[in-house]
Amino acid sequence: MESKFTEVYQQQASEDSHETDCEKVANLLDIVIDGEATSDQSEFFTKHIEDCVTCFESHQKQKLLKGLISGHLKRVIVPERLALSIKAKIQETV
Repeated sequence: MESKFTEVYQQQASEDSHETDCEKVANLLDIVIDGEATSDQSEFFTKHIEDCVTCFESHQKQKLLKGLISGHLKRVIVPERLALSIKAKIQETV
């Protein structure tokens, strides 16, 4: 039979190791905004931000920031040889 202290400690440890819904949403934020989330991830994210004002505001700020940044970036065409050289260097390090 375990002592009350051990039971409480084990319960706390298992609760501490679980992410809260807000932490899960924070971890999903970028992939949802980038359109890379699975349907399950998107559904969880959407349901949560409908009820959580803090997460909704974080989502809106991140979305606005990414929109501003992407609006000021322009795509530069580089020579194919340069692109191939960069890809080869990446492959060497992997």
